[in-house]
Amino acid sequence: MSSVLLEFQTVSYTYPGATQPAIQHLNLAILAGQKTAILGHNGCGKSTLLFLADGLYRCSTGAIFWKGEPLHYHASALNQWRQRIGLAFQDPEQQLVAATVAEDISYGLCNLSLSKAEIAQRLRQTLQDFSLQDIADRPLHHLSLGQKRRVALAGVMALQPELLLLDEPTAYLDRLQTRHLLTELDRIQANGTTIVMATHDLDLAYAWADWVIVLHRGRLVLSEPAQQVFAQVDVLNQLQLGMPTLLECWYALPAAWRDRRLPPKTIAELWQYSDNGNCSAVPQR
Repeated sequence: MSSVLLEFQTVSYTYPGATQPAIQHLNLAILAGQKTAILGHNGCGKSTLLFLADGLYRCSTGAIFWKGEPLHYHASALNQWRQRIGLAFQDPEQQLVAATVAEDISYGLCNLSLSKAEIAQRLRQTLQDFSLQDIADRPLHHLSLGQKRRVALAGVMALQPELLLLDEPTAYLDRLQTRHLLTELDRIQANGTTIVMATHDLDLAYAWADWVIVLHRGRLVLSEPAQQVFAQVDVLNQLQLGMPTLLECWYALPAAWRDRRLPPKTIAELWQYSDNGNCSAVPQR
């Protein structure tokens, strides 16, 4: 059974000057090793949840725990907290602070009081892991948006966090860049980092996530295995979230053929059903 990494206990947060809380009485747990997607409309509290989890915002009420230990908001405790939990912003330019790729990745490492040899070793390894060796000395303002996102993610992962938080990581990326990003995330998770992704992309969440959290107006609606969440069609429609495209296609197939088959998470799985089941309802390639 997976252990609990991060836990919210009755957490609420209200932005300064706001009359309504952005997060209300939130209770949830993030389990080690799972790929968790946070879903909900714009303004539902997805980004606020991530900022609270990283200690950027302080809870108005309630508490946040890492492996049972509460978050404290003094500087040394926050520094340790953010070595365990890395956050990649939706806009990578908010995260890039140095002149070149190598300098930006090194920036966070220098704040860890590591030796020069350790910083150099981690920098080399990170550049290699993210295939950034060829642009290590390139000025950041010369990079494409996809490259900037990769550099920002590399800077976070250089700190070797146990939990990676991603805020709309595929925003502004084309299909090829998105595919490369997801390959990178698979590698990161295989190396032992737990990943939580806030996204509005139902198709992405459906194909990628093991666990899904659904927020609505700052409140927790669902926190369940992905398969169970996407099976609750009435709830998703009531929230006007809709359904993943592949799942809509699945439910359009004859019920007798779908019987005793799990809904496919990818197009490749759907084709496999077709090839094995000789389903005339699925167009042949």
